[in-house]
Amino acid sequence: MRYFRATAAVYEQARAALDAAWGLPNDKGTATCIEPSATAPRDAQGRIVLAVDDSFCAYTVAVDLLPQLLASAAVEEIDREAYMAVVNASAE
Repeated sequence: MRYFRATAAVYEQARAALDAAWGLPNDKGTATCIEPSATAPRDAQGRIVLAVDDSFCAYTVAVDLLPQLLASAAVEEIDREAYMAVVNASAE
């Protein structure tokens, strides 16, 4: 698994780009590639945290988009502990 943190605006831009590239929503019932920002877990600063399988990062478009987002600091890769701290705090 890989874990990331981003502002809602960046998260939604990435989600929209991936959905468009992957033809989502589709006729198989897949509405979007990742959870919409409105329901995604957020840290105390309002940034969205995301966990994805390693293979997700190697899919078409994601493999090109992610390095750009990380290099520009628009997205930050975090560790599992930081991700779980947000998820656990959201569950309380």
